[in-house]
Amino acid sequence: MKIVTTGEPQRTLAREAVYRGIGLHTGNKCQLVFKPAPANHGVVFVRTDLPAQPRLPAHHSIVSSVIRGTTLSLAGEKDHEARVHTVEHVLSALAGLGIDNMLIEVNANEPPVADGSAMPFLEVLEKAGVVDLGEPRRFFQPDPLEYRAGETYYEVRPAEALTLETVIAFKHPFIGEQKIEFTLQPGSFQTEISRARTFCFDYEVEALKRQGLARGGSLDNAVVVGMDRVHNKEKTLRYPDEFVRHKTLDLLGDLYLLGMPLLARIKAYRVGHGHNVNLVKQLAAQMTGKAAPSPSTVTTSY
Repeated sequence: MKIVTTGEPQRTLAREAVYRGIGLHTGNKCQLVFKPAPANHGVVFVRTDLPAQPRLPAHHSIVSSVIRGTTLSLAGEKDHEARVHTVEHVLSALAGLGIDNMLIEVNANEPPVADGSAMPFLEVLEKAGVVDLGEPRRFFQPDPLEYRAGETYYEVRPAEALTLETVIAFKHPFIGEQKIEFTLQPGSFQTEISRARTFCFDYEVEALKRQGLARGGSLDNAVVVGMDRVHNKEKTLRYPDEFVRHKTLDLLGDLYLLGMPLLARIKAYRVGHGHNVNLVKQLAAQMTGKAAPSPSTVTTSY
């Protein structure tokens, strides 16, 4: 285990960028204002709609829920108002662009869902431009690590770049088992991962809404899967294996919560937000030398 530099500089935005839409689970109208930040600032969400404008760092230590998305919240806030739901797609776009420092103002409790992928965020960020800062990026190169919980497992090995080998396995005739190997390098996120949309099964839709979830969901921002087809207007997928690519997109966004980019090869089987965050906590414990938390630290969901 070591902290290394590769000669790459830290990065931020060249200028402010804005994205508006509705939240996937809350259905609330919302907007993101992406703002440049100095070196060593990290990524911080700011709830500008709340009186105190609380700041929520993109960090595993404040993850409060992983049910159908990754939620950040501040402990002790009245009525748990200081929350930002479903941050993983935004964070995945930042990881894809190698952005380390940013202030993200959000005027609701969830970012816009956009089209269910990271592509719309990527486009506004690329249009604003990415600039180098005067400090080097610091990477975490972990020691070998294995995480197992039920049918889910992750195998982490040190490497010279971040490579994700993701496998999903659904007992469903239209999905079944899918596998992809993705290495994060210039341009790879844009072409291989960014357009993959979130998905759910048609029989889940009403149950999700009864749970207060997917209130903003529609055929415009998620792939709804039937027994032998997708129900979206275009009646087709963006990639033949779009489902595992989206799970890789989610994993990349959740790994961003470590607070430092990784140099590792990660084999991941049956991934989900809860397991992703638990893995991040295991990696963080290795990074800080503290005792590793139990796999039950965060409620898991596949």
